[in-house]
Amino acid sequence: MGSYPTPKNGILSIDYEFILLFKKLGVPVKPSKEIKEQSKMTKEEWKTYFDGHWNFGGARQDGHIAMFPEELPKRLIKIFSFVGDTILDPFLGSGTTSLAAKKLNRNSVGYEMNPEFIPYIERKLEINQGDIFNSDYSFIKQKKLNVDFKSEIKKLSYIFKDFHKFDKKTDPKKLQFGSKIDQNGSAKREEYYSIKEIISPELIKLNNDLVVRLIGVKEKKEANGKAIEFLQLKTKGQKVFLKYDETKHDEKNHLLVYLYLKNKTFLNAHLIKNNLADVDLTLNYKNKIKFITLKEQYGNSSSINTAFNS
Repeated sequence: MGSYPTPKNGILSIDYEFILLFKKLGVPVKPSKEIKEQSKMTKEEWKTYFDGHWNFGGARQDGHIAMFPEELPKRLIKIFSFVGDTILDPFLGSGTTSLAAKKLNRNSVGYEMNPEFIPYIERKLEINQGDIFNSDYSFIKQKKLNVDFKSEIKKLSYIFKDFHKFDKKTDPKKLQFGSKIDQNGSAKREEYYSIKEIISPELIKLNNDLVVRLIGVKEKKEANGKAIEFLQLKTKGQKVFLKYDETKHDEKNHLLVYLYLKNKTFLNAHLIKNNLADVDLTLNYKNKIKFITLKEQYGNSSSINTAFNS
C-alpha cells in the first residue's frame, strides 16, 4: 500500500489487462448459411462484446495462478469464430479455453508443457464425470522431433529477425523467482538457495549447480585463500538470496548477482570492506561508487571483521 494513508508514495492498483488482436492475412473459408445462423449473437451480446472496455470478475486460482475467467475466451470465441471452427490455445493451462469452446460448439486444440495440469483440465472438462456435450478428448504427448530447425528456417520465404536482444543465457528452471505456476515454486518474495561450492572470491556455485559471479568483486590473488575461507565461514549452513543489476551476464555468460545472506548481510560489499577483494572497474553497475568508497575507507585495514551485521 506504499505510504498509506498519506501522500505521496501510494501504489497504483492495476486491475485491468490488455487483449491484443492480430489478424492473419489471406482469404478464409466461407461458412454455410446454416453455420452463420448457428453462430449469430444477440443484439446485446454484439453491443457488449464489440465495446472497447470489458468488465467482469476474475477467476478463483485453483491450482494454477494464471487462471482467467471463462467469460474471457467465451467472448473472443463468439466474436472471432463460427460454430465448428477449431480454437487454438498455445498455453492451455487449466483448460478454460477448451471448456468455453466446448460449450460454444467449437473444436479446440491446446498445448501445455506441464503435465501436472492434466488433472485440472480433466476436472474442468468433466472428462471423468460423463460428458453431456458428447465430445471426444485425447491427450497426446508430443514425440521428440528430429528436425534441424535452423536449416528449415533458412528455407522459408520470410525469416523473422528479432532486433531485441532477449536474454536466453540462464536456464529459467534454475531460477524460479517464486513462481506459483511451477508447482515446486515458492510464494516468498526472495528465492533462497544454499552454497554448494566457493569456486573463487568471484564465482559461487549454488545448490542447483548454477554458477554465479559476484557483481563488483575482483579477486586479489594474494588474498584468495582468506577470501574463500571467509565466504565458506559466512555461508556454511546459511541460506542466501540473489539480487540483480542492469547487466545480467559477464563475457563468459555467468549470471551477475549481488549475494545476500538471509539476514540481509551483503557479501559482495563485505569482501571489499574486509580488503579480501578489489573493486571490479570493468563493468557498470549501480553499487560501483559505493564499492569504490568502501575500498578507499577500509582498503588499508589489515584486520578482518568477522562479526558484521550491516
